[in-house]
Amino acid sequence: MVSFYYLVSGENLFKNGFYLTLSEFIFAMSNEKVKGNVIGRMERLPISRVHYKFLLLVMGGEWVETLMLLGNGVIAAVLSSVLFSSITVAVTAITTAFFLGETVGSVFFGRLADLKGRRTVFLINLLLFGFGSIIAGFMSNFYVISVLMFIAGIGVGGEFPLVDTYTSEMMPGKLRGSGVALVYTLAVTSAPVIALVTYFSSHPLNYYSWRIPLWFMGGAALIVWALRTRLDESPRWLESKGRRSEADAIVEKWENEVLREGKTLPEPEKTEVVEEHSKISELFSHSLRKRTIMMIIFQFFQSGIFYGFVVLAPEFLLDKGISLVNTLLFSILIDTGFIVGSIFNYFIIDKVDRKYGIIGSAVSAGILGTAFALTSSTALTVLLGFLVAFSLWNFSNFFHTYQAEIFPTRVRSTGAGLVYSISRFSTSILVLMITAFFLPLGLVATFGIIWVFIAIVSLDIGIFGPKTTGRKLEDISK
Repeated sequence: MVSFYYLVSGENLFKNGFYLTLSEFIFAMSNEKVKGNVIGRMERLPISRVHYKFLLLVMGGEWVETLMLLGNGVIAAVLSSVLFSSITVAVTAITTAFFLGETVGSVFFGRLADLKGRRTVFLINLLLFGFGSIIAGFMSNFYVISVLMFIAGIGVGGEFPLVDTYTSEMMPGKLRGSGVALVYTLAVTSAPVIALVTYFSSHPLNYYSWRIPLWFMGGAALIVWALRTRLDESPRWLESKGRRSEADAIVEKWENEVLREGKTLPEPEKTEVVEEHSKISELFSHSLRKRTIMMIIFQFFQSGIFYGFVVLAPEFLLDKGISLVNTLLFSILIDTGFIVGSIFNYFIIDKVDRKYGIIGSAVSAGILGTAFALTSSTALTVLLGFLVAFSLWNFSNFFHTYQAEIFPTRVRSTGAGLVYSISRFSTSILVLMITAFFLPLGLVATFGIIWVFIAIVSLDIGIFGPKTTGRKLEDISK
């Protein structure tokens, strides 16, 4: 039991050389009864500044790496005009190499995060992305650029599934979806930024047109890496590894932050945690096999939906006879749809069950994308492109939250990393397939194959996906 001493002068108390208010003293005494119930204590926390600080630090890296995720298409388009004569070669050097790297990074860092901790991985992956991007910007050889983009992709591969895992574990269940949505809402503001950077560096086209965006992204990554050293480890992960005293200390720190804002803490629900070793094979055990296979199928085909539009949107505009300069400018307008869509999603993600949100937004993107392909009006093309982007980012927020919350804590990052790696691998295949075989046949044919992908993911999630919205992670994983 901790010893506390009243000061003679009044309401303040003294603990280990620091003054406490009366409310903090009462909390400290009552907290002795619930110490160790890490999950229950985290679930009871009202949303406060400590949550937003955490989300901002997580978002910083997501913002930087989304620059590349959404900007690789315009960078490849510029690269094909400046250095390589073929768009297929440029897509291979930038997009394919990058997504293959993400495939490796998702599996490797996903597993590492379950073994060594969420914070540990967050302090490694941005360095790979930052240095890989910066060095690639100094190169002119196809093979060297491809290798460096592959290395940068490894870093990004560790980011996205871990963001989903980390955020899901640090937010209360009833606000988990909005926490993830807020991270991606702020992160997607990078879309028009990278489009603007590429536009101005390419106006007019010159030796530095594709290099400046890479240097910009790499430099931003190193700055965010330094800020991320302030992150706390996930108490859920610590408790699952038997490191309860460390988990207690972090939760108590967050509880004290909440109390300093004048908020109250209700009694926590008791949640038992069994310490278990993390094994990759568990993802294919009887209890998790169906979910793992469901998400592998989903992730393989969702990449064709999302990146079939995101990466190739500049090519779609060029195919309609729009000039490269105007294509880059219109891409900025279309990319704002990601931001507006994510803001909209922030307000609905915890009110709509995730599985139905995934299906609805995918179908919406398909309908709008087909109209985008059929219209001959430039203004309507840009408007429909904006609405497709709006739908796709709703789709993205829903499934990023979903893929982390359906796995138990001990293998959450491993599971999210494994299934996410499938989408990185399939992106490198499907985008090239669409570019080589369907785009030459026209935009209607291109969106026709995307509709096949939409049908597959809708049936997959609709039939096999569990409901998750508003439930505790520990209840979902049962």
